[in-house]
Amino acid sequence: MSEKAIASLPESISKHSISKNEIVLPLGQALLAIDHFESYGVLVLGWEGWVKDIAGRVGHSNAPQGTNSLENCSVNEAAEFCRKTILQESELWHKQNSASMDTLYFCITVGS
Repeated sequence: MSEKAIASLPESISKHSISKNEIVLPLGQALLAIDHFESYGVLVLGWEGWVKDIAGRVGHSNAPQGTNSLENCSVNEAAEFCRKTILQESELWHKQNSASMDTLYFCITVGS
């Protein structure tokens, strides 16, 4: 579903993904993507943090763990939980990495 999910996003959001195969977006666009999926009744199954370093390497290193599968939640419950936890973890990550040149991204997983 990943490539199909990316294609279903408006180009104004999808163009910010750092992956061609997965939805991996900076904070603002990740929240917009969740809003988009929620408005179309698409279940957000969860998210995980990704970090891009100054050299352009991408990985999970010190990124937030994210969520477990939200498959048993409603579309609205899952979207709200993801928005809440992404914001919390983003704030925490930035506090803990304030001197870092790394950039935090969020990989969003959705159901079919």
